[in-house]
Amino acid sequence: MIKLAKPKEKKKPRADEHLHAKDGDVDTDAPKEPVTEFKTKVNKYGFLHVPKKARSSLPFKSEEHLTARIECDHIIIAAAAEN
Repeated sequence: MIKLAKPKEKKKPRADEHLHAKDGDVDTDAPKEPVTEFKTKVNKYGFLHVPKKARSSLPFKSEEHLTARIECDHIIIAAAAEN
């Protein structure tokens, strides 16, 4: 009995593939301006997404404790003061 090979299925592109840099896409000589504003949303688990391009502009480091305050229709997030 001879087994026939199944035709190979085409690989589906990843959903975020268009976000990945390709060779030669990144201009490392360009000066980076700090990001002062970006859009985000709270997901169903209560997390805020900070875009990768804005992370280097944050005045605090990852995993650092923060203080958040709600004023009218704004939320203000600041690095926690050291005691």
